[in-house]
Amino acid sequence: MSTDSQNPAPNPEPPSHIDAVDAQGQRVRIPREEYASKVLPDLLKANDSNPDQLTGVIMQAVRDGFAEQVIPAANRLTVIDKDNIERALTVLAVVQRDCNELELAESTLNELLQRKPGSPAAYVGLGMLQERQGNLDKCIELLWQALAKDCNHPDAVHGYLQTRHRQVGDDGYPAEIEKVMALPGSWRAQMWMARLLLSKQDDAGAASIYRDVLGVDDIESDALLMASADLVQAEKGELIDELIVKRFVPGQHHPHIGMALLQHYRMRKDHVAGEQLLHTMYVHYGHMIGGDLQPFSAEFDRMRLSKLPPMPQLPENPKVNIMRLDRPLWYAGFDDPSWLLPPKGEGHKHVMVFALAMDGQPKLEPHQEEEVGRATRSLSLWFAEQLWLSTPHRATAALPMAENGGWAVLGRPWPEEQLAMQVPENERQDMILVTGQMRIDGDRRRIDLWAYDCASKQRIGHAAAEGAHEEHGALLLQLMSELWPVLGGPAGHKPQTGDAQFWHRYADGMGQHAALVITQTGGLPRERLYGERYITQWLHNAALAETRWQPGFWLMGSAMCVLDQLGSKVPIEHARLISEVFRQSPANSAFVRLGAKVLPACGLLPLWQERRDEVMAAAANESGVLAWLQKVETTA
Repeated sequence: MSTDSQNPAPNPEPPSHIDAVDAQGQRVRIPREEYASKVLPDLLKANDSNPDQLTGVIMQAVRDGFAEQVIPAANRLTVIDKDNIERALTVLAVVQRDCNELELAESTLNELLQRKPGSPAAYVGLGMLQERQGNLDKCIELLWQALAKDCNHPDAVHGYLQTRHRQVGDDGYPAEIEKVMALPGSWRAQMWMARLLLSKQDDAGAASIYRDVLGVDDIESDALLMASADLVQAEKGELIDELIVKRFVPGQHHPHIGMALLQHYRMRKDHVAGEQLLHTMYVHYGHMIGGDLQPFSAEFDRMRLSKLPPMPQLPENPKVNIMRLDRPLWYAGFDDPSWLLPPKGEGHKHVMVFALAMDGQPKLEPHQEEEVGRATRSLSLWFAEQLWLSTPHRATAALPMAENGGWAVLGRPWPEEQLAMQVPENERQDMILVTGQMRIDGDRRRIDLWAYDCASKQRIGHAAAEGAHEEHGALLLQLMSELWPVLGGPAGHKPQTGDAQFWHRYADGMGQHAALVITQTGGLPRERLYGERYITQWLHNAALAETRWQPGFWLMGSAMCVLDQLGSKVPIEHARLISEVFRQSPANSAFVRLGAKVLPACGLLPLWQERRDEVMAAAANESGVLAWLQKVETTA
């Protein structure tokens, strides 16, 4: 057990909100009551068969002041954690102690001593119970018994030194550390002495201890963890380079050591070394601490961009071009998998959906400008995809681009007659244009869409929806329901899966993925691409939020392929999820077939080769699929 497990230090005045991570992997602040009644029960239920995860949830709940709510979970842990009964009973005792059930906690710890005689964790727990009751001498006696069994037990060392420090004061504290240092095999107390020396500005003395403890072949991960945290906090850059950087082995040592090094590079403004380490951290620890890594990714990106020459100033009336995406966005990067598109019969229409214009000049914060701009693009991308999938027609998303590179948001829609004249004459008979605008008023937005038939040269339909920013998904569904009958779909149509919240997130993901696709085509400078990890993580989370919507996984796979073609290392960081989805999907599924492109992009070519024959056999009667697979393998 770690120090935090035995000594969670509950806050006497718990905060009104709890910091948590939502189902999409985003950090959120939740009112305390809502967290206790909704979030925590779901977390406990989701992890009630995983001892490691359940332990983490319970101990975090104790730290947040919810010990009483996790008593049943702590009891369950003793049932499912058979391989680590010492941990399970210690956790139960901590929960009981923080519920002020001191007799029950003592009974639990005595049971642990019976089942594991001499357990240091039991002595530490009993010592903390004595400390809670004010019996410091008995507490020290029990903690020393724990140290006699394991002089490097983290809770024993911390508990003993903390308690003795209170008793003897600053003057007597060094002698107490030396007493533990003298125990045979001790190294953890040495780290506490180095921490003390750092606080006294004795860098040489601290460095000498660090070199002794960290100079062995088999370095304790906890020793590196303590040293890295203390040295970063003390801003001892040279010692970090000497003692930590060369010794940290990602995947072997605690991830917080890497986090400390990332902080070191951030303080030094070394985005090159920081980015190299960050990639390695994502590969090894991204599935565990991806949310904690995201701020470093954003900051190193900003550092990189700040060193580029300034963008040329736009002219007063910049020229705007239209970038046409004639296939659904998830088609990009897959080397023309025509078999993935629904077949279109004779007489089908071609619907071109333009990005929304912005009606008026609303005052927006920088983050709002980004969100609103993305919303103007994502609607056209989402509508075009849904037209491909749920109507007899094919569709194109039309996105305005500034001539020197970058997105453009128009102040008003282009006149439909003018747009129609840009369509080749032989295509006008079958072309329908969809234009629209968004008006922002505070947190409210109104979207209007118009459908224009190029053959009859008149509008044939209108749809409007109004709501708050967080209701954007509902607006998309309402607009679809109203406009679909004139675009070839049934009245009142909506996708068979997904709710409004999902479609908001999914459409936002499309708006972000478009930046990758446009960069691949040369519409945006590669060196100015920002937020690759943010985009892929968004798509990753969106796919998992609604697993029945298979295009969500195609969109995620497309991003991996496009980034790979752009020379990015980010796809490798998603290998864990990609391999899991690939293994669980049937051989005739679209995602597995697309794996011929996606898996190599993620460094998983051997995994593709393992199932290659199975996938080929499943496609034996589909000539288009076989031809594409063979082409992909030939050009790989």
